[in-house]
Amino acid sequence: METLTHRATAVDRSAVHRSTQADVLVRTVEQLGDTTWNAHISLPRSHWLNHPRPGRVPLTLMAETLRQAGMAVCTAGLGFDASVHFVISSMSLQTVPDLLVFPRFGALEAVLEVEFREVTLRRGVPHRLEVDYLLPGAGSGHVSAQVLADRDYRAIRRNAAALADHLPQTAEDLLPGLRRRGATVTAGVGVDEADPFFFDHAVDHLPGMLLLHSAVELHERTVGRRPADVSISFPAFGELGAATQLRAEVRGAVVASAFTQGGRLVAEATTRG
Repeated sequence: METLTHRATAVDRSAVHRSTQADVLVRTVEQLGDTTWNAHISLPRSHWLNHPRPGRVPLTLMAETLRQAGMAVCTAGLGFDASVHFVISSMSLQTVPDLLVFPRFGALEAVLEVEFREVTLRRGVPHRLEVDYLLPGAGSGHVSAQVLADRDYRAIRRNAAALADHLPQTAEDLLPGLRRRGATVTAGVGVDEADPFFFDHAVDHLPGMLLLHSAVELHERTVGRRPADVSISFPAFGELGAATQLRAEVRGAVVASAFTQGGRLVAEATTRG
């Protein structure tokens, strides 16, 4: 990776693919070395994932922070075009729930340490990334991702269904038809395209963050408390408009979930805690 001059760079909404600046969780990125960065994060207490009362930081919000920090380093830090796609193939996140909490007033302000552990080049530019994250004392994570130019992404997704001008999916229940028999749990995945967090901007696939959130929510409903850790992989894109089925195995405080569409595996997740 090219060595750049040490500097701090402000992050705007285009750098992390969000439509509004209020949804940007990473304020600045600062390069420390060839592969290491600090991402200054600000997590609002008012975010809807914190309702009805902000206490511990939700795993889904922290996962979105990792996604944004990785993108911010690529775009605001390394100067990639803002149109690139940060396609996550797997993500893991481990937290210390009692320490990952909001202050009494204001946002949670912290420094997230980001290290590009492994970078595979394609035509001389970073293509495959292995990224480590550390929130000292409170959590850590890892993301495996591809960085795709917009033209390459469009070629891969050339058969994706065109986006509708209206809202074809407005499910109110995230896990419709939830049933448990012994250790096995089954449910659908409700998709609400009016949701401003998962559908903040136009997408041509089922958001991976929605599937991660579904796994976290399933854990809470079956185990009875929020998980502390989550790992998820995405072997294929989930398609909008296709029914998504969820099947999980519950073993104590560990829940292993599989998401399928028409028998095709689109995500696997494990939640713990």
